[in-house]
This record gives sequence, structure tokens and C-alpha cells, in this order.
Amino acid sequence: MKATACVQREAGGREVRLEDLTSFRTGGRPRHYARPRTCEGLRAALRLCSKRGLPVHTMGGGTNLLVDDGELPFAVVHVCAPGLCWIRRTGPCSVRVGAGVRMSRLLSYCARAGLGGMEFMAGIPGTVGGALAGNAGAWGGSIGDPLARLWLVDLRGRLDERPAEGVRFSYRNCSLGEGIIAEAEFMLQPCAPRQVAERMKEYATWKARSHPLSRPSAGCIFKNPPGSEPAGRLLDLCGLKGTRVGGAQVSALHANFICNMAQASSVDVMSLIQVMQSAVRTRFGVELEMEIKHWPSQPVAA
Repeated sequence: MKATACVQREAGGREVRLEDLTSFRTGGRPRHYARPRTCEGLRAALRLCSKRGLPVHTMGGGTNLLVDDGELPFAVVHVCAPGLCWIRRTGPCSVRVGAGVRMSRLLSYCARAGLGGMEFMAGIPGTVGGALAGNAGAWGGSIGDPLARLWLVDLRGRLDERPAEGVRFSYRNCSLGEGIIAEAEFMLQPCAPRQVAERMKEYATWKARSHPLSRPSAGCIFKNPPGSEPAGRLLDLCGLKGTRVGGAQVSALHANFICNMAQASSVDVMSLIQVMQSAVRTRFGVELEMEIKHWPSQPVAA
């Protein structure tokens, strides 16, 4: 692949290890690593992976991932370079952004510009592309709500524009097929910059008080099950706060968080996840579904 399309090693020639790129601090060496510098570089990277027959995982901020350690049999395309991290005003209330833009940066832009409608995303880490892929949200709102349209790149490198009504959003999920988000446009509402900033501050402050942000984690481990108490409440009622497997521990502050306390391995984290699921299943008959994404080193049995 041309050097303008991607890089396979970090500066200094060191091999890329995903533990250095994920908020959980787990993850081994992918078969191929690409950090495209532009949208065209993203398309070129995907064409190369398709030609080589390599499965592809896309990484944004790496904030909701549990990646297995060791040798990984897939390629990772990391959407984070400056050429994919831009923000542009496209109308009085519309903003178009590259998929690699950090949510915090987009929210700061909206506050300065007096554009409301995304304040509920304050305190949610990661990139715009990653947030859209998981339909991230809080306080009853999701990032898919203000979306106007997306630009996707398929695994053969073809670019496709898709209106929001052509994207199926559901709770913490976005059905894109094999497409990778390259750009997005949002339709927002005019609002006084001070009011937008104050609402964002309120949401971020509450999140900081109730979530364990001082230790490596990947956010909420499980989705809230339909027709039941929130996952964190069920886990708390099972007495799981503080439960530990190896270097991984259920947070004493929020039972739906696992923190990497001491060089936890991916096996430690996955074992603790299974303990948590088993406890809730046994006591409440509820099957907790993972909200974080797991990238296994071995194919998952059907």
C-alpha cells in the first residue's frame, strides 16, 4: 500500500499493539494495521484488505472495546488521522464532520456556534464514527436522533451517501451492513451558546460523579435489558461491586463498569463478564447483553 494511504507501524518503527490504543488497555497485535490519513486513504486501505482476504475491524477512539491479547487474525483500520478529523458548517443549523472527530471536540464546536441538540452526549468519550456505529447516547437521547446523513465506505472501497432515514438505528446499535462511516452531517437547533455550554456541563458533571473515570475501562459493559431494571441496578443487587478476577474488577462506584486495576488481561475481563452475566441470570432470569464490542482472537462458535 502507498505510504499516503496508511501506516502499519507507529513512529519509530514499533509494532502496533492495541493495548496502547484502547481505553481498557487490552489487545494484541493485528495482522495488519492501517491509519488512513484521508477518506481516499481509507478507501485504499479497505481495498487492500479485501484483496488480501483479511477481515476488517474499524477503530475510532477505542473507548468501548475489549480486544483479545496475543496475535489477532484480522486487520484494524484506525479512523483518527487529521484528514478524517475535520468539522465544517454546512448551513445555519447543519454541521458536517469527519468520522475521526472526538465527541468532545464536536460538542465544544456546537457550544461556541450556538447549536443545540447534542448536549446529552457530553461526557461520552470516543469519536463521532464510533458513537454513530453504536448509536451512543444518554438521558433518553441517542446520536442517531440529530443525524441528517452519512457517507459510508464499503469493504471494496466504494463511497456511498445515505440519508438518515436509510439507516436503521436501535438501542445502542446501528445497522450499516459492512459499511464504515467516513463522514456525517447533523441537523441541530439554534440556541444561545451559554445555554448549550451550561447543559453540556450539567450532563458531564453528573457523569463524572457517577461513573469511575480514574481507572481504565470501556464504559458500561452491558446494555440495559428491556422491561427490567437497568443493568447496573441488577448487578448491584447481586452484590457484585468490588468483585475481581485477576487485574479486572467491578467498580465500587457503578456496578456496570469493569476497571483495569492491575494490568488485567482480556481473559480476566471476559471471565469477570461471565461471572456478572451468570449472577444476574441466576437471581433474576435476565440475560445481559454486552454493550461493549469484543474482538476475539479466535472465531466465535455459532
